[in-house]
Amino acid sequence: MAGHPTNFSSVSETEKQIKLALYALTFLLGVTGNSLVLVILWKKHRKSVNDILIFNLSMSDLTLLLLSLPVNVLLFGGIDFPLFFCKFICPLVTVTFNVGIFTLTFMAVHRCRVIINSLKPEMRHKYVIMWIILIWMTGFLLLLPLIIVGEAKRGGCTESWRPYQSRIYTATLFALQYVIPLITITGAYIMIGIEIGRAKKRHDSDAQDRFGLKIRRKEDLQIIKMMGIIVILFAVFMLPIQLAWFISDFGPAEYKKVASVLLRMADIAAYLHACVNPIIYGTITKFFRRQYIRYLKCVLVFNK
Repeated sequence: MAGHPTNFSSVSETEKQIKLALYALTFLLGVTGNSLVLVILWKKHRKSVNDILIFNLSMSDLTLLLLSLPVNVLLFGGIDFPLFFCKFICPLVTVTFNVGIFTLTFMAVHRCRVIINSLKPEMRHKYVIMWIILIWMTGFLLLLPLIIVGEAKRGGCTESWRPYQSRIYTATLFALQYVIPLITITGAYIMIGIEIGRAKKRHDSDAQDRFGLKIRRKEDLQIIKMMGIIVILFAVFMLPIQLAWFISDFGPAEYKKVASVLLRMADIAAYLHACVNPIIYGTITKFFRRQYIRYLKCVLVFNK
């Protein structure tokens, strides 16, 4: 899992140039967008639970880009990495995957809790911070096998698995990074949809509560829409790398070429995913859209 997804010795010079251009584009967009989100939320005076979770999600995306993309560029030159790098630095990319999906899952479950128990107060910030710490600790815990099997080789890093160990680890990550979170998130959104329908029926006859309910429902639907798009994009962009790993360990020999093709596009898909969340925030939420415009104006005025 920690090894580089592309064997650069087997790709053409044209493909290398295309990948370098895409790396540069995603690095620029992703680092700029996620850094801007972090600055906006850091300066916000009254932060909601959703703001704290978005901050954590942007932090994991930014970490992924800063850790992984420069390494990928260095691999074009066939640089030999030290053992420490292969055992500790390179596997950290897996941590960012874990933190991202675990944060998305927690956001969906929390939103479900808020809507179903609308009369209860919002979760205290200290408990949210505790959950975030637990998410990062769990992400690092899943990293331990990669530290054990990581090895340095000429032009990159590799992993010294026994066949059954690799399969167990791949199946575990596939379940924890993809299948279980998506099932949990889908279940949470189904429960949210049912509850919103019930709330509408309960309050349709109550004119006094109608206005307040309309405002609350609009806010809930905005967050649900944003989270729904984020999760769908996660499922789409992360599917190639999850399938490639799974096919590599469990597929028949004739499917190895399919896994190789998927891996050669999977890293770009993962980096694009790290870029899209800030765009979604600005497209759907008025707060982020206004802040983006404000900072853009500051940049334009500064450059005059």
